[in-house]
Amino acid sequence: MKHPELRPAIIWETHEYLFQEKTNDWYWGVAIIALSAAVIAIIFGEILLALLIIIGSFTLCLVGARRPNVVRYEINNTGVLIENILYPYATLSSFWVENNSHLGIPSKVIFKSRKIVSPFLVLHIEDIDPELMRDFLLDHLPEAEHSEPLSQKLLEYFGF
Repeated sequence: MKHPELRPAIIWETHEYLFQEKTNDWYWGVAIIALSAAVIAIIFGEILLALLIIIGSFTLCLVGARRPNVVRYEINNTGVLIENILYPYATLSSFWVENNSHLGIPSKVIFKSRKIVSPFLVLHIEDIDPELMRDFLLDHLPEAEHSEPLSQKLLEYFGF
């Protein structure tokens, strides 16, 4: 980690996640699985669990249909700013820039946080040069290879 020099902040806006349009088959699949699980719960006398499954699947469909918001990101000499929430460099332990430009998908910067509840911050960097991002962050944090958390990969696989 070099001595940080004052550089202009890197600012960009992008969607908070990659949206995948859900087909009617996706919604039918959720409904069939949820109803089957609810019927099994009722057979075993777990009415409350059946209600929870129905409410959860309804919520899943609502969240699946929601389009992502456009979020403003800023990486400056103080830390990482996402909308109005600042993550100072003191709360982050390292970073990794995943350059996906050769794959035709947005590159990502992954921050490892010192917080137990949210150990990783994953930001899509569509219109930013990954090497510029890496050079800037090397002045403030050590670089360590991180991969996207399995939970986030699963959510993206299922279209969230």
